[in-house]
This record gives sequence, structure tokens and C-alpha cells, in this order.
Amino acid sequence: METAANIVTLWPRWMESAGEMLRMKALVRTRCCGCGTLMRADLDDIVARHGPGYSLVDKLERCRMVECISSTFYLASRTYGGRWTTLLRDPRLVAAFEELPPVRTARG
Repeated sequence: METAANIVTLWPRWMESAGEMLRMKALVRTRCCGCGTLMRADLDDIVARHGPGYSLVDKLERCRMVECISSTFYLASRTYGGRWTTLLRDPRLVAAFEELPPVRTARG
């Protein structure tokens, strides 16, 4: 029987790099594992800081919510109303983020 650790995730070509996501006008969000905040990620900013070849897969950033010191991970969708894909493939990261607090947005 295959486990999640044995399955290799195949990413669509548009998810390969921040530059390609920007070119395709993909939607990117960050989700905090501590406070649950879901925020828009600015691909122009990411590409300016890291270059167009930078991959968001398995990348963590510090939460930008005031008083939160937890890590965020990236999610991407090709279009509004589309399926959101969590950009994690490392089994250790996937396991670490299995139990998350409820999503928090500006609406509550």
C-alpha cells in the first residue's frame, strides 16, 4: 500500500515558479499554521525579492499578522472559483500542517 510519503506530487507547469505564476496571473495566498490567517501573496513582490525562477513549493514565511510568530505556507489557484492547491510536498511539512486552526479572513 502506498503512503503519502511514497507518492510524488506532480505540479502543473504554471506552479513551477513564482515568475510563471505571475505570467499566468495565478492567485496565491499564504495560510498561517498558528493563527489561521489567510492572506493574499503579492507575486510581484516575491519575484522582485527572489527572482522569477523561485519556487513557492515547500517555502515557509513568517506570518505577517500582528503578534503572531508562526509560519505560513503557500496555496495557489489558477483562477477565482478554482481549486486551491497547497504548495507542500515534503512529508515532514505536510505532517506538521495536518491540524490547522480555522481559516481567518477579514470577514472573521
